[in-house]
Amino acid sequence: MGKMKYKISSRATILLGRESVSKVDGALIELVKNTYDADASFCYVYFDLGNDSIYIIDNGTGMTLETIENHWMMIGTDNKKENYKSVKNRIKSGEKGIGRFALDRLGSKCEMYTKSLSSNKLILWQTNWSNFEQTGKTIDEIEADYEFLDINYQEALPQNIYKNIQLLEEKISKDFGTSVEKDFHFPLETGTILKISNLRDKWTEKEFNNILNSLGFLLPPSDYNEYVICIQKDDLEVPIVVENEITEEFDYKIFSDFDGENFTIKLIRNEFDLNKFPDDIFKMERFQRHPYRKEDFKKGEFTYVYSISELMGSDDLNYNNLVKEIGSFNFNFTFMKLSLRDDSLETFFYKEISKMRKSWLEQYGGIKIYRDNFLVRPYGDRESDSFDWLGIDARRANNPAGISHPSENWHVRNAQGQGTILISRISNASILDKSSREGIIENEYFKIFKEVILKIISVFEKDRAYIGRTMKIYSDKINEKDKTKKAGDSIAKEILSNKGKENQKNQEKITEEVETLAKAVQYFKEEREELISEIKILRALATNGLITTSIVHDLKGINAVLVNRVENFNIAIQADNKMLIERNLNDIRKNDIFLKSWITVITNQIKKDKRKRLKKNLYVIIQEIVEILEPILLQKKIIVNVFHDNNDVLKRIFISDFESIIYNLIINSIESFEKSKLSKRVIDISLETNDRFTLHYQDNGSGLGNTFKDPYEIFSYGVTSKRDVNGDVIGTGLGMYIVASTIREYNAKYIIKEYQSSFALDLIFPI
Repeated sequence: MGKMKYKISSRATILLGRESVSKVDGALIELVKNTYDADASFCYVYFDLGNDSIYIIDNGTGMTLETIENHWMMIGTDNKKENYKSVKNRIKSGEKGIGRFALDRLGSKCEMYTKSLSSNKLILWQTNWSNFEQTGKTIDEIEADYEFLDINYQEALPQNIYKNIQLLEEKISKDFGTSVEKDFHFPLETGTILKISNLRDKWTEKEFNNILNSLGFLLPPSDYNEYVICIQKDDLEVPIVVENEITEEFDYKIFSDFDGENFTIKLIRNEFDLNKFPDDIFKMERFQRHPYRKEDFKKGEFTYVYSISELMGSDDLNYNNLVKEIGSFNFNFTFMKLSLRDDSLETFFYKEISKMRKSWLEQYGGIKIYRDNFLVRPYGDRESDSFDWLGIDARRANNPAGISHPSENWHVRNAQGQGTILISRISNASILDKSSREGIIENEYFKIFKEVILKIISVFEKDRAYIGRTMKIYSDKINEKDKTKKAGDSIAKEILSNKGKENQKNQEKITEEVETLAKAVQYFKEEREELISEIKILRALATNGLITTSIVHDLKGINAVLVNRVENFNIAIQADNKMLIERNLNDIRKNDIFLKSWITVITNQIKKDKRKRLKKNLYVIIQEIVEILEPILLQKKIIVNVFHDNNDVLKRIFISDFESIIYNLIINSIESFEKSKLSKRVIDISLETNDRFTLHYQDNGSGLGNTFKDPYEIFSYGVTSKRDVNGDVIGTGLGMYIVASTIREYNAKYIIKEYQSSFALDLIFPI
């Protein structure tokens, strides 16, 4: 059998250069990354547009002739993939071996001057990319020129650039003082100079500013880096040190670190002015536990350690292993609200904010990804579709609750934050760059990675929402007193001022005003009743959906036999097989009872009389709910025991409310039993009365395990631990939220008594 060798056309370089690196700023960034990989302490980009040239200069390790031949001119070399750490212990950003073709994207000619410590002489390497466009040529037929020069590296630098590098040294020493050495300087014994000529693009002021912005975000925010990028346009312009500025003004900051097993999250509060806090606000029950006490607000920062299951709210082993396989990374996030309402200062005791916030966020906002200290585009780029790549605004649109909403489910807007994610090609090998270097491959790991980042952000969101809700409760309480006092004072003054002046006209006016007030109260009452009725319907419908979801497997089983059961029964009758007839009858009876129970639950809940507040015996109501569910519970092999202390509890309630509470608790128990695969499934409901009414609920299921650091998270809107085999969220996060919101309407409390190996909850109602 004969053999053939593959050949590569010389025109393939056009695909790798001009067409693969489509944007000019992307090409320039690839070349700047090479200077970092070479352990340079600076990269100087000089636009000599008068001579149709661009210089890219560094003081890195330079290259030997062997390196140029075996690596620089080797397409797709795996040198950086195998030797991924530099002498300075930097993780090299390149690995695909095609970055040098970015030169072709910028201009048709290139001169490279390079000097390494192991080479005695400076090397000049030259190529003309137009040679690769020759018809019929293969890539191995195209050659580059080189020669050795008898000058040192510093002498190869254009004099104007050398002077500017000296000025750059002075600027760094002055700006950063004690952060750097006193006599700071860039060594110029080794390095590489790239001169790109016959430029392919017309460099206007707009294009230059775009490059400046792109390079500005190339490195993560820092006070000072061991690597500096400087850019200059012609000799008449001032050299610019490219910086990604940090800000000292903020409301919240998150510093998070994932080591592959646990998340360490440091939270810093800087939003609220403790000097404005009245002392009695810390007497509130909600502000008497860590980290919301007065001493906690004074401290201002807190560190939490979450396991994967605690942060992600999932005890699914496969899903948690996928999170682990993402690898270690750091994520820092800064939150700044953009404005203050007039009433906000009084309600939430905010600190004053500057007008600079908006402009800073407009320039530096967005959450950006850095791999080995270099920006992964286009994430967080305001000019791209990936500015909000995490879907933060869509998440808020789905639930636009305010900071003081009772659900405590406030979400940040994308425009209010700036974030930096630090990953590495070594520790995050599952998060893969696209071959074009523009973006990350949207695989399963990247999808989960995005979920993890949102969960870290939610730690700060929950903290802020808890504080905001508590302050609103306090404000409403205080303002209600003040309003009542003021109204009473006003009425008293009016009565006293009119004392002895009563006349028929005043009496008629007062009667008219009282009548108008009474009508207004009546209208408000009618509207309130309509809203309450609507809420009851929505709760009932949501609960119906949750019940159906929890028994969907059983319903599918019944659906599968519904069509065939008549035919099977007919066959048994014709064969006069009494045993088969009896078996078919039992199956029909069992399925019909199950369906009847489900239909009864669905139809009963939305009956109009259940949306009226009636005086009922709570024990009887709970017993009736369990009896309706009995066929479903039997199918699931669940035993429900209802105990009480023989004292009748009469209370005015909406029956639909208590149905929603019991149904949702039982639904969660069913899900728990399915996960634990217990042979004996028991739910105990006991009632106790003294000066209040307490409903004790307990099951012997799997509980919440280590899914939640704070078990009370289950009462928040949208919080769920239910996932499918692929790790996708399938729970609605509505069940326990409905329970909590319903309980709050009765001024009742809920206390979780057990949640790890089983689940127990006390619901305490005033009588």
